[in-house]
Amino acid sequence: MIQTLALLHAAYRELNARKLFWVTLGLSGLVVVAMAIVGLNEKGLTILWWQFDLAFLNTRIMPVDVFYKFIFAQLAVPFWLAWLATILALISTASIFPDMVSGGSIDILLSKPIGRVRLFLTRYLTGLLFVLLQVSVFTIAAFLLIGFRGGAWEPWILICIPLVLLFYSYLFSICALLGTITRSTIASFLVTMLFWLLVFGVNSGEQITLAGRTALDISLGYSQEDLQEAVDAEDPIEVTEPLQLLCDEDQQSLDTWESFHLWFFSAKTVLPKTAETINLLERVLRERTGMEVGGPPERQDMLFGASQQISTREFEEKLQETMDDRSITWIIGTSLLFEFFVLGLACWYFSRRDF
Repeated sequence: MIQTLALLHAAYRELNARKLFWVTLGLSGLVVVAMAIVGLNEKGLTILWWQFDLAFLNTRIMPVDVFYKFIFAQLAVPFWLAWLATILALISTASIFPDMVSGGSIDILLSKPIGRVRLFLTRYLTGLLFVLLQVSVFTIAAFLLIGFRGGAWEPWILICIPLVLLFYSYLFSICALLGTITRSTIASFLVTMLFWLLVFGVNSGEQITLAGRTALDISLGYSQEDLQEAVDAEDPIEVTEPLQLLCDEDQQSLDTWESFHLWFFSAKTVLPKTAETINLLERVLRERTGMEVGGPPERQDMLFGASQQISTREFEEKLQETMDDRSITWIIGTSLLFEFFVLGLACWYFSRRDF
């Protein structure tokens, strides 16, 4: 245990000495300051002493505390923590394993009375420590901001810390494996970014096919209702046959969308869920604030299927319901299985490699 703590302390001092650590921390502070200078009143939006009158955004439409929670969950976390700050963190930590296995450094490390797997995992935890410190400072600052400016003290906001740390660990495990194999900081970083792009593409494909499947499912339901009404009313064949053809066309299209969605969903299941891990924060936001899509569904909003028009509101509600039905076990559990597999492969390679 003493050796592990000593390695963690030495690695932390190494990361702390890098300017990018402090640059990222400073930028996080600027993001919080940007959130703080924006306000909301009964007239609209305020930025410092400037007033912007907005009919669609004021305290009559959205309470102040919900406004700041919305900024935190919808803007600060997805765009800063889960994108820009993540890229900066990967740049800063991508060199951990290439530097470790380089000539001279690895000889000193392997001479210590510590197993290779333990050594590897200790260095891995060091990279996560970088992100933990950054995210903790940002989240606690945002928590204080929402408390003082929004008047709502919500400890649930701190759940952002483990969620972002999990999200980053999915990518960092790939970076650690590639850094150990290639011994190249640039190669490990670039391939990790390509892997992230692959995960984004699979997630986008799954979301698009899910949206198409959901819209067609609603459209088919309306078509079947119209057909059943025609049958019950004993309408002539000139009425029922076109309705039957309409149902058949929607069913055929639905089957196609479901097939494509199954392919994307299967691929997504074995890959880490980066986007959905971050979106768990948004789910908590809706549950805590009670924000609903709201309003009765209207049918004549969006054309989808053979001829049926469905409500955009109804479509969004059903799509959101499907996303919320995905359990945390599936989102985080399968992602961690992927991460453990990658780490196991990296530990196996590091243990058997003759340096």
